[in-house]
Amino acid sequence: MLFKDLGMHYRNIKRYRDIVEVLIKHGFGYLIEVMELRQFLPLSKRIKKLKPSKPQQDSRAIRLRKVLEELGPTYIKLGQLLSTRPDLISRNYIEELEKLQDQVPPMDFEDVIKQLNRELNGDYSQYFSEFSPTPLASASIGQVHKAILQDGEEVVVKVQRKGIHSTIETDLDIMTNLAGLLRNRVFSDDFIDPVEIVNNFSNMIKQELDYRIEGRNTRKFRRNFADEDDIIIPKVFWDLTTKRIFTMEFIDGYNINKLKDNSQTETLAKAISKSFMQQIMIDGLFHGDPHPGNFIITRDYKVSWIDFGLVGQLTQADRERVANLFIALIKKDTDKAIEELLNLGMVTKEIDMRSLKRDFARLIEDYHGVTLEEVELSVVMNRLLDLTFKYKIRLPIEFILLVKALITVEGVVSKIEPKFDILTVAKPFAYEIIKKRLSPKRLMADTLERLQEISNYIIDLPEELHNIFNLMQEDQLEIKFHHVGIKPLISKLDIVSNRLSISLIIASLIVGSSLIMLADKGPEFLGFPVVGISGYLIAAVLGIWLVISILRSGRF
Repeated sequence: MLFKDLGMHYRNIKRYRDIVEVLIKHGFGYLIEVMELRQFLPLSKRIKKLKPSKPQQDSRAIRLRKVLEELGPTYIKLGQLLSTRPDLISRNYIEELEKLQDQVPPMDFEDVIKQLNRELNGDYSQYFSEFSPTPLASASIGQVHKAILQDGEEVVVKVQRKGIHSTIETDLDIMTNLAGLLRNRVFSDDFIDPVEIVNNFSNMIKQELDYRIEGRNTRKFRRNFADEDDIIIPKVFWDLTTKRIFTMEFIDGYNINKLKDNSQTETLAKAISKSFMQQIMIDGLFHGDPHPGNFIITRDYKVSWIDFGLVGQLTQADRERVANLFIALIKKDTDKAIEELLNLGMVTKEIDMRSLKRDFARLIEDYHGVTLEEVELSVVMNRLLDLTFKYKIRLPIEFILLVKALITVEGVVSKIEPKFDILTVAKPFAYEIIKKRLSPKRLMADTLERLQEISNYIIDLPEELHNIFNLMQEDQLEIKFHHVGIKPLISKLDIVSNRLSISLIIASLIVGSSLIMLADKGPEFLGFPVVGISGYLIAAVLGIWLVISILRSGRF
């Protein structure tokens, strides 16, 4: 029955066993008990108390990181996603998960060629005059090579690893099943939803598996920055781009970490800051992972953004809320900042507004009298996220991605030019958004839209009320209640009732077998009725199994 509930496939069984073994090894054996995954253990270990192979000296956060590292690329990427969710998990876990590195040995060049030939439906040499066998970079999903087209143009080709799609699909299937078990048996509140986390992760990694999506993102950014002379977005070669290979223009330059000319650092810092503010405040489409490796500085000191596999999108309403929050923080307006933060997020429990305002005021007061240039944006944003975790305000994934990207960009800019203040660049963009929203034309349009909505509600109200009254008259009106925290109780009651049922069966077998022994009828063995002996043996096996399960649970 459990196999059916888990939606098992034969190919998943070995992977489940690997996961169970790794969890036990690092001291998470109690999760095996809670999720009833003991059947994946070898028979010799099923009746034993689950203990790690060696004493655990590391903290739980460190052990979680080691579990994800040992389980491989898919789980490492899940950990990296969790490291961007300080609204859901505490700071000590964030710090450990940020150490996860997506580093794997490079593919054999022969496998790269086979993948190219398969995706291009022919010999790759028809398209490339040269193809470097040494990768520029290598990750769990694919790796990047430099090549030269037949017309002499230099390009960069990203090639997906063979079989990675099947591996990730298997891991996602298992993750989804385990997340459902965790939600039902571990996380009883609505704040942390493992299923939602895995679904978000699944959507993200499936996009990474399709290089055509990255190509379309690159094309959008190239269009958005077409008029900017100091920003370069590589061109996509669509005839050499498929689901598993991606070809784009090679940008000749060097990494930010190798920047030596100090005379251009302020110009470059301003270009990066301005381009990122344009992404979040004007375009509504921003780079989701702007670490130093995703920037190239050209020979003539222009900035090229690369690797658009992970991007975030903001609606016009979201951009306005972000701008309002930003301006409220600058003006040290506590009430307005809290209002915009709550508008952005979803409150999962009743909030102590007095405590929230006090903590928010303390955050803002720490910067009282400090000039804008002295404010460390990353510190403010991290403290803001700590407050969302403390007061159980669940923020949309896009906003979390934006905050992490903003912190990363500030780190990149500070590395180039330590004295540069990214807030001085952001402020005009935020005010421009507010200015547009408060323009007479926009206010008139918003007013007409609201009047139209009100009109529609008024027109639909009689019909809606009529439907409700009809349902009441026909005794068909149903009201659904959601019981918070009842699932764990039901699970415990199931365990109790099952044990009571087994106890009754054992007692019945003993009584029945005793009566048969007294009746002295039927085939015999050593002078005793076989049916009676069989009943005693079955009762003994069930009794021993029941005692072992009680001892294993630790509740006796």
